Amino acid sequence: MLNYVTSNKDKITVAKKYLSPLGIDIKEIEMDLEEIQSESGEEIIKRKAKQAFSLLKEPLIVSDHFWRIPALNGFPGAYMKYMNSWLSLQDFLNLMAPYKDRRIFLDEYIYYIDGKNEKLFNEEIEGRVLDNAQGSNEAASRSIISLRKDGKSIAECWEKGLDPVDNHIIWEKISNWLK
Repeated sequence: MLNYVTSNKDKITVAKKYLSPLGIDIKEIEMDLEEIQSESGEEIIKRKAKQAFSLLKEPLIVSDHFWRIPALNGFPGAYMKYMNSWLSLQDFLNLMAPYKDRRIFLDEYIYYIDGKNEKLFNEEIEGRVLDNAQGSNEAASRSIISLRKDGKSIAECWEKGLDPVDNHIIWEKISNWLK
C-alpha cells in the first residue's frame, strides 16, 4: 500500500495505471498542505512531501506539475493553479494569440518519502498550446493544452479515458525504483 497525497482524481488514475501491475495499491489521502511560493518545483514538492509525512507518518508520494511557456518567458511556472482561477479560457487564448511559438513544457515532480528514504523523480514533457478549446474541463487550460503527438487536449483525453501524456516516463522511473 502506498499513500498518494492528492485530491486530484486524474493523478490517482495515472498512478494506478502504472503501479497496480506491480501489485502496489494506491490509497488516496486528501490533506490540506501549505504550498510555499517558489520558482523551484523541486523546493515546493520536497516541502510538501516532508509536511505530509510529518502529519501521516507513513510511506507516501506527492506530485506536482509546473508549466513553462517559452513565448511568455516561462510563465506561469508554479502558478498554473492560480492562473486557472484568474484567467478564463478566452483570456488564455488571447494571451497566446500573438505568438507563433506555442510550445509549453510540463515539469512533473513526484517525491517519495518513508522516514528512511527520500527520492525525487522528475520529467519534462513538451506539449503545445492549441489554437482552440478541445473538450471541456473545469480547468480552462486543460482544454487548450496538448501533451500528445495526436494533438488531443488534456481535457479530451480525460473524457475518453486516455492518458494525457503519450508515455509517462516519470511513472516508469518510480515503478522501476519501487520494484
